[in-house]
Amino acid sequence: MKKLFTIFIAIFLISCGEKEEKNTGDNRPSIIEAMTTPIYSSTSGTEVYTSDYLLDVNQLDSITYGKGILFNEDTRNYNEPLKIEMDSVAPYISHVTLWTEGIRNDIPVFKSTSASIPIYYYGNSANKNVQIKGEFTNWAPVDLQVEGDRLVYNATVPQGKFQYIFVENGKEEKLTGSEPQVISNGMGGFNRVIDNTRTAAPAQLAYGKILDNGFTFTTTGALENIVVLYENQMISASQNGNSYTVELPEKDFTNRNSQTQLVRIYASDANGRTNDLLVPVQDGNVVQDPSQLARSDFHNQVLYFMMVDRFLDGDPSNTKPVPDPEILPKANYMGGDLAGVLAKIKDGYFEELGINTIWLSPITQNPEGAYGLWPEPRTKFSGYHGYWPISNTEIDYRFGDEQLFKEIIEEAHNRDMNVILDYVANHVHEEHPLYKEHPEWATNLYLEDGSLNTERWDDQRLTTWFDTFMPTLDFSKPEVVEKMTDSALYWVTNYELDGFRHDATKHVPEVYWRTLTKKVRSNTDRPIYQIGETYGSYDLIRSYVSTGMLDAQFDFNQYDAAVSAFAKADGDFSNLAETLYKGLEYYGHHHLMGNISGNQDRARFISYASGDVSFEEDAKKAGWTREIGMSDTTAFDRLGMLQAFNMTVPGVPVIYYGDEYGSIGANDPDNRKMMKFKDLSQRELNLKELVQELVELRRNSMSLLYGTTQILSDTNGMFVLERTYFGEKTTVYFNENAILLNVFTKSSNADLMDIKVLNALETDKKIQVKPRNFAIIQTKLKNQHKNNYL
Repeated sequence: MKKLFTIFIAIFLISCGEKEEKNTGDNRPSIIEAMTTPIYSSTSGTEVYTSDYLLDVNQLDSITYGKGILFNEDTRNYNEPLKIEMDSVAPYISHVTLWTEGIRNDIPVFKSTSASIPIYYYGNSANKNVQIKGEFTNWAPVDLQVEGDRLVYNATVPQGKFQYIFVENGKEEKLTGSEPQVISNGMGGFNRVIDNTRTAAPAQLAYGKILDNGFTFTTTGALENIVVLYENQMISASQNGNSYTVELPEKDFTNRNSQTQLVRIYASDANGRTNDLLVPVQDGNVVQDPSQLARSDFHNQVLYFMMVDRFLDGDPSNTKPVPDPEILPKANYMGGDLAGVLAKIKDGYFEELGINTIWLSPITQNPEGAYGLWPEPRTKFSGYHGYWPISNTEIDYRFGDEQLFKEIIEEAHNRDMNVILDYVANHVHEEHPLYKEHPEWATNLYLEDGSLNTERWDDQRLTTWFDTFMPTLDFSKPEVVEKMTDSALYWVTNYELDGFRHDATKHVPEVYWRTLTKKVRSNTDRPIYQIGETYGSYDLIRSYVSTGMLDAQFDFNQYDAAVSAFAKADGDFSNLAETLYKGLEYYGHHHLMGNISGNQDRARFISYASGDVSFEEDAKKAGWTREIGMSDTTAFDRLGMLQAFNMTVPGVPVIYYGDEYGSIGANDPDNRKMMKFKDLSQRELNLKELVQELVELRRNSMSLLYGTTQILSDTNGMFVLERTYFGEKTTVYFNENAILLNVFTKSSNADLMDIKVLNALETDKKIQVKPRNFAIIQTKLKNQHKNNYL
């Protein structure tokens, strides 16, 4: 086994030595095909696994480090993590280079922007049973420390504004604290806010013009460091004032799985990291036409998530509800199956909607019996949803079989659509043979104090059971990791699947994700998109997103902010703006995070917007105890606003089945009604048509796929968003306080040839918003060729 020798340098390790200069003109691309996600350094140092980037760590010759990166001299095994630190005066952007047979493989490194901030409790100091919970604790209660006659929590707060609240006696939430700001928690209460935003904004990068062999970009201020990556290799950018020119070197990408290469630009100044830029390239030319993009270009995806049992019954012969009177119809099988999915692919439903990625709920075999209990009305549940596997590779006979699933994938691919599968790794059902044969492979159902280890989502995150009949697997055992990753691998080797949605991501240790991703990349020759499900803090969510683990997770924090902004009629978009910026800061300005319209674990957005489900109530109970109706049809417009937001911000839009027309419902299982394909009302048809237009706009706009993001306004009942990519600009206007509002005046500039208006009334001088309360206006330069300026 090779050993790695490194040298500790007190302040700077300059990575521009003889080896790097010698290989500047090498046309061999990086051996790392997946995009090298940034290393987010922490104030105490960050562990980096070279195996996240290299399938075979024995290929690694040496490692060099960019400006300001410190590395303690040590002899290490390549399979062990390296500890990266950044000097106090280091730039906010740097890099690490992994050298393999003279080929450079570069990884951007981001300096931490977190601050240590004391938060004092100003309540009754005699009460020592006080805790704090917030976004920076993953909403898990944490004890305070005694400091003289006060209680304090020394929080490590990332950049931005973060909510928190005190908890007295283990249950009573209190606002008492030192921060002056309070904000609605979206559920009828309030939280305090701690502010660690920048004192001054860094410079902003913008796309410039397209050249024959590259492109230019501009900056609004002086930069201290720039990292330009062309398919994971650093290239130079020449400077002329506040403009930079990037010339693309010749590279041999003939063996790549994707026809699109990516150029990434990261920069920083004294105030922090700037926004980043992302430029797709094909055959050495900057991509200007979205039709050039393939379904394997992840940024081009629009996902559609269906619960298979509730979508369409295409084969009545396998419609077999569990024959148990203790299961109410809402919680039993309703007949949806793979035959139904195939039928809707063949009749063009998804193509008409513009969808290019279908996400199926789990289809593995689930148990025959009734499990769980809901007290009022009393009912047990079937495994219709698919999340109680008794096999990890066998398809549930109530959904179909192997041949039918292969036909779905083939038909989808023929229509230029991806298929990704929901996969459950965290747990199995108690009837699963794996658990019966190896009960020791599960975590303990009871904790050392005798308490039940169920639904302990935070304090027992990696061991908690979802229910007493669902054993959580113990991934601290290598044999469990091997068994379960092999089972997941089966789905992408036996089928031409295009990706996974991973259930309960945060409850599964990182070793599983690293092992699975390495196996997937070693055994497939196509891009596999992996997106996870994690409810929690930004740090926790991001900890699973890296080159060696997942491509993305669902951005539930942004969804919560969007629900609050669009479902309520208060005209307050400030929290949505803050949350959007926070997501860009955490996940990058061109991230692949999932932006959902809803999901199977939340009440339907439209029912919150109509007021038929209250933010202050138990939405699950509401779905069982009363019939949810439609009291206010303006909720259709509000759902349209949410869909417009998701289709125009960075990330991957995700439509939950039925949200294209406005399916109503409280929480599980009321949010899982059978899909409607006919007898839609006019309001439902109008919303569906709008969603079609939005998806079409999204998939045909380079500015919405790869553009910069700027919020122009979030006050006075207006939220204005602007996305720009070279010669194309898309401006999105959301209006809360008025039905008609002048939002845009046509420019007299003769260079403005094409003004595309969606959902707006156009006059000679101005554009007005329709009652749906938003407009999207896209402008393009006169000539969509090279050397065009914005």
